[in-house]
Amino acid sequence: MSYTKLRETLAEGLETAYKIPGDDIANILPENEADFNSDNFKTFFLDKDKERVETLGLKGKDKFEQGYSKAKKETLAGFEKEVKEAFGIDDDDLIGIDLVKKVVEMNSKKTSSDPSKLTDEQLHKHPSVIALLSKKEQDFIKRETELKTTFEDYKKTFERKETFNDVSKKALSIFNSMNPILSEDANKAENQRKDFIAKLQGYDFQRDGENYIPLKEGKRLEDAHGHGVSFDDFVKNNANLYYDFKKADDRSTPPAGGGSGGGGGSKKFKTEQEYAKYVTDSSIPREDRIKAQEEWSKQAES
Repeated sequence: MSYTKLRETLAEGLETAYKIPGDDIANILPENEADFNSDNFKTFFLDKDKERVETLGLKGKDKFEQGYSKAKKETLAGFEKEVKEAFGIDDDDLIGIDLVKKVVEMNSKKTSSDPSKLTDEQLHKHPSVIALLSKKEQDFIKRETELKTTFEDYKKTFERKETFNDVSKKALSIFNSMNPILSEDANKAENQRKDFIAKLQGYDFQRDGENYIPLKEGKRLEDAHGHGVSFDDFVKNNANLYYDFKKADDRSTPPAGGGSGGGGGSKKFKTEQEYAKYVTDSSIPREDRIKAQEEWSKQAES
């Protein structure tokens, strides 16, 4: 694989997965192979990935620990309230181990032992304490399970939102490349694009490399022949349900990115550097860049 092809692949991956600005990508992936520094690229890439993982992990960890501490306090307070009601204790100052000792004292009148002088070992072996601790443990386990379930639901919601952010950008790029007939008013046209993206929120998406697999109720979408529907076809099929589209323009002027010739498959490049600059320009529709790749391959073979 040539350096240009490798640079193009890495640039697209970094832009999609890590939202790295074009200027930063240009610094770590220069167009000239002689200027490429593998150590700088490795350090930059690992730092970015570490930031992403730490950000996601800390958000969830902080939320879980805060909820865990709150649940622990609420469970203990509720437990102490139940104990006081069960044993008829009317003393708001009695909490924790002092409350347990009070219960033991009330249930130890048949013995001559002084409950206040029981050792920790004797206290924990007392039937009343065993019963109280057993109930406390059961209540706490129940609350802990509920909290973990809440956290997992939050995590799934967060991850689904992050995935859909990427999906919406990719879908919008495909949608725009189809030349939809939208309102001439810029604000209305933007709202029409947003409305189309909103129609896709009823689906889930599973990442597959740099692409996505559309899912419905946990199962992949399939066509009439049982084949999985590609992301491109999924977007185009949905778009065709609601919009009309212009026929492809016969371009007579060079598209964004410079060079001569028409756009897409008809574009010609004088140098490999010119080609590399064109296919890594995110302002150019992805469909045009793909066609340019095909044209460059033909041009290189001839």
